[in-house]
This record gives sequence, C-alpha cells and structure tokens, in this order.
Amino acid sequence: MLEKIAIASGVIALVLLIALAIVLLWPWRVDATAKADTNETMIAVGAGVEVALVSASLAAILDGPGVVALHLRGRRLWQRVIPRVSPEAILAWLESREPKKESKPNWLMQRIDKSLLPEFGLNVLMDLRELTLGGALTCGFADPVLTGKTAAVLYPLAGLLGPFGDVDVAFDWSGKRRIDGAFDLSFRVVPARVLVEVVRFARRHT
Repeated sequence: MLEKIAIASGVIALVLLIALAIVLLWPWRVDATAKADTNETMIAVGAGVEVALVSASLAAILDGPGVVALHLRGRRLWQRVIPRVSPEAILAWLESREPKKESKPNWLMQRIDKSLLPEFGLNVLMDLRELTLGGALTCGFADPVLTGKTAAVLYPLAGLLGPFGDVDVAFDWSGKRRIDGAFDLSFRVVPARVLVEVVRFARRHT
C-alpha cells in the first residue's frame, strides 16, 4: 500500500514538474489592442489582451458605464460592471497609488534605487520575442491641467516604446474633449527569462 502511494506521489510530482517547466519555458504569445473613438461628445474606448487561451477585455463610454470581462476559449468566466469610467477617476487612482510622505514607506521600495527601474524595464522588453508595436493617439480635454497631466504620462511612455515600433502621440490643446486612436501590441515572452531578470535585479539592487 505504501509503495503504491509512493509511486502515485512520484507520478504526480513528475507531472507537476513537467507542467511547471512548460509554463516557465514555453514562449507564450501575448496580443493586446486598445481603441478609442470620439463621436461628438461621446467617447467610446475598448481594450483587450489575450494570452494563450485566456483573454480579458474592457469596453466603456467615458463618463459612463463600462464592463470588464475574462474569457477562456471564448467562454466568459467572469464579468464586472463599472458604474463610471473617466480619465479624472483613472488619474486620481494612479495618484492615490503613490506613497504619501507621512505614510510608512514600503520596505521593498526603500531598498530599490528607482532610477534603475527604467533600465530593468528595458531589459525585460529586450527579452521579448517577435515584438510588434504600432499605433497613434490624439487626445485632449476641456481642462488643460488634465491634458497636461496626461501628456506627462504618455510622452515618456511613447519615448520608451519608440525603439520597438511606430508610436505616435499628439494632444489637442483647443479645449475640445477628444480621444481618437488605436494601438496594437504583439509579442512572445518566456516567463523563465523574465524571472531571471527579476532575480538578477533583486540580487544587484536590493
């Protein structure tokens, strides 16, 4: 009896080890898209990402409702309705994620030189295979402060991604509220290589 249990345990461990090796060493394909369209005062946005057989999508109207869904081979696994989607709410959420000066600093961020994070991100990007990137975006808001905050986020991001594809970002400063554009991103990634970069960065800079 004990011998059978030991054999069964060994078989299960071998299967799990093979599955883990496939997950870490297999080059997974990732396809992502994002689109926005302005029709008079209504702005519709949509985004999606697909990894192997799993996909996630977002569809929303700015200052209106939205929905986030998760699918497996086209079958919906999970869905959540968002009551209101707006650039102001997104920027406020991003700002809320920044550590407050009076709050207790994160123990990990205390030990990381943040000036090295762009280099780490670049190393991860260089490990991606069959990378294709392209798209253009033109946006503007009635509040010039919001347009400026958006530019402060998107201009550096476009500069970082520029070497990997044609990325065009422009802003409408006329006071008109518009978001028009589309982006497509596709690549293959080997999780083990990303994990190696994370471990290497942690050993050197934490």
